[in-house]
Amino acid sequence: MEKFIGKVVQLIYIDRKREVSIRNVRVISVKGGQLKAYCYQALAIRIFNLDRIVDLEIAQRIEGA
Repeated sequence: MEKFIGKVVQLIYIDRKREVSIRNVRVISVKGGQLKAYCYQALAIRIFNLDRIVDLEIAQRIEGA
């Protein structure tokens, strides 16, 4: 995961309510089982648990930015 720091990625995430979302984020750091990133949909920094990320890939374009 550290290789994505500073990059914009698209991730598929299942939150604690078991709701699935697809988000474009800029990865800030990866530490303690969590990914800290700027979320372009929320327009804010968010924390994502690594074990709840279903898929992650480099974003081809940034939607919501």
